[in-house]
Amino acid sequence: MNTYKPPLAVFFIWHPADEISVKPIVEHCHNMLKRNIDKPFSRAMNLPIFFRTTLKKGVPSEIKTESKYTIIVPFISKDVVGDDEWVKYIESLPKEDSTYYVPIALDRTAFTLGGRFQYVNFIRAYDFKKENCNHMAFISIAHEIYRLILNENFDEIKLGIDNAIEIFLSHAKDGKHGLALAKALKGFIDNTSMRNFFDSNDIAPGYMFDKEIIGHIKRSTLIAIHSDPYSSRYWCQREIICAKENKRPIIAVDCLEDFEDRRFPFAANVPGVHVHLENVVNIDEKDLLRILSAVLLETIRFYYAKLTLSHYKEIKWVPDDAVIVSRPPEPADIFIMKQLAEKNSGTIGKIFLYPEPPVYEDELLPLKCAGYNFFTPLSCSSIDLHPCMIGLSISNPSNEELVSIGHNSEHLVSLSQEIARHLLARGATLVYGGDLRENGFTDFIFKEASALQSRLQTQDIHLENYIAWPIYTKDSNLVKEWKAKYRQIAKMIEIAPPKDVERLIPNRDLYMTPTNTQNNYVWSRCLTEMRKNVLKKCNIMIFVGGKHNDFRGKMPGILEEMILALEKKIPVFLLGGFGGITSSVCRSIENKTLVDELTESWLLKNNPGYSELLKFALEKGSDYSNIFNSIKTLQSVNELNNGLSIEENNRLFKTQFIDEAIFLILKGVGVQLKKMR
Repeated sequence: MNTYKPPLAVFFIWHPADEISVKPIVEHCHNMLKRNIDKPFSRAMNLPIFFRTTLKKGVPSEIKTESKYTIIVPFISKDVVGDDEWVKYIESLPKEDSTYYVPIALDRTAFTLGGRFQYVNFIRAYDFKKENCNHMAFISIAHEIYRLILNENFDEIKLGIDNAIEIFLSHAKDGKHGLALAKALKGFIDNTSMRNFFDSNDIAPGYMFDKEIIGHIKRSTLIAIHSDPYSSRYWCQREIICAKENKRPIIAVDCLEDFEDRRFPFAANVPGVHVHLENVVNIDEKDLLRILSAVLLETIRFYYAKLTLSHYKEIKWVPDDAVIVSRPPEPADIFIMKQLAEKNSGTIGKIFLYPEPPVYEDELLPLKCAGYNFFTPLSCSSIDLHPCMIGLSISNPSNEELVSIGHNSEHLVSLSQEIARHLLARGATLVYGGDLRENGFTDFIFKEASALQSRLQTQDIHLENYIAWPIYTKDSNLVKEWKAKYRQIAKMIEIAPPKDVERLIPNRDLYMTPTNTQNNYVWSRCLTEMRKNVLKKCNIMIFVGGKHNDFRGKMPGILEEMILALEKKIPVFLLGGFGGITSSVCRSIENKTLVDELTESWLLKNNPGYSELLKFALEKGSDYSNIFNSIKTLQSVNELNNGLSIEENNRLFKTQFIDEAIFLILKGVGVQLKKMR
């Protein structure tokens, strides 16, 4: 099969005793390097990031290097060096040539760790100012990610400094704010490991001014410092064009004093940072750090996009004749494309692939009129999933399990958004059974559907949300507002209680709390009824996560829905790498025997009140214990009937890479679609 292998993955490791000092740094880095879950169609890279720590004593799980390159960032402190078990763990980390280490010293005892880090230079986090620690740590780590993996001029013979990022400061010399900011940035950069180029100060006597500038830009990330006169200056315009022609990362920094009479069109479609300069003599260090963070982030995103899209071509996910570009398309690209065609004797293609998200169709019209077609992996797919009804059953496992697999709650949110994005964009209807909590999975999926609907300029509803009684009786004013907001995005379907429990409900208009065995039984029957209604509509089901305990139904919700789906012969996709009940089922299938946490004895032992629920259900004519016979049927890959081979299902059982999971799901769904038609 065409196998997916991500270009790069990053692991952060820290001792639980260092949680307070390390977690803010890790969260800041994670937030910078992933897609913003509150802005579903934001421009980002979703770099795979994993964590290794523990909540209790002991050491984390091992690191398996499944990406082309791996960067491991261990935070070293007295708590690590003084713990023999942790020292052994650090020493046991992967030693492949494709694995690189960026050790961070939290205190000076880190240098006594020895072993593989005996002669390795550390990032000295203890030297960072407390108020700027997160920014400094990100800049230091991000620079190493670029230097070690993404620098296309990387040469192992050279010293590390020769692979450092180069920054070109493009500014107008008669713009007071722009000149002051450029000097401040240069002064700050000169005290770091980043090389830089600052035009007139670095041009040697006797060298051609234009050749020097162009030569430096070809190797640099360009910071376009927008002061009032910037866009009207010839050399500023020339520098922007040169950076675009040579496919270099660009960041715009806005420091206007009053007014700019026009924006230079070639300076469009690049990320921007605003800096308000009240004092041009003493520019706030935080502003300089924000700018440099944005520079490194865009540089990483720019080159990581090239690696990712190239790999998509290798595995035939996108057309293999597509030309890769690392930023969204723009009309100015027409001029650059024609120039490239002339340089390449007209051999450059007409199909271009750029990173997600797709831009609006209106924005592409000038390019289409010129004969150029631009696509993202989403928009270039030939798979039409209409009229597939695909159910998504997803919930977080316990916090302990998230930590053990190196995730946090946002990993599953990102996964749910990516699944929703890819399925909805291809015309599928997504079916989801869940509550209506703000910032819950339903909320995030709805935001994704809303963003997609706007981009496609359609009023078609491709999202159905099923809600069980008594959950929908508890609607607060906020939830009512939320439902009203999304009424054009999704069908809200409320499922009434089944008839056999109606007499146990005092008032159907009032919320029933699950505080006793009888109420728990009513809840379990209502949740089962909701799940059966979901499955009546679905052609395909996708399962992710799920708690092993603290459930409200007759069994863990994802497990019940899985069993019901298999009984109805609905094709099922199991994403076991994200933990929870789904992972337990995957391991049971692989081992051909039930894992302990799926047995009746384990559920009874770890779920207070569960024994009483089973007895009460039996008295009411519902033998819940027969579910354990159903669970035993979940031990064959063939029963999943999802169009994937055994090898492909085994990868889906294990992968923690969102792109690989999406790729396998789409491959299997494509097979099922052919059967349906």
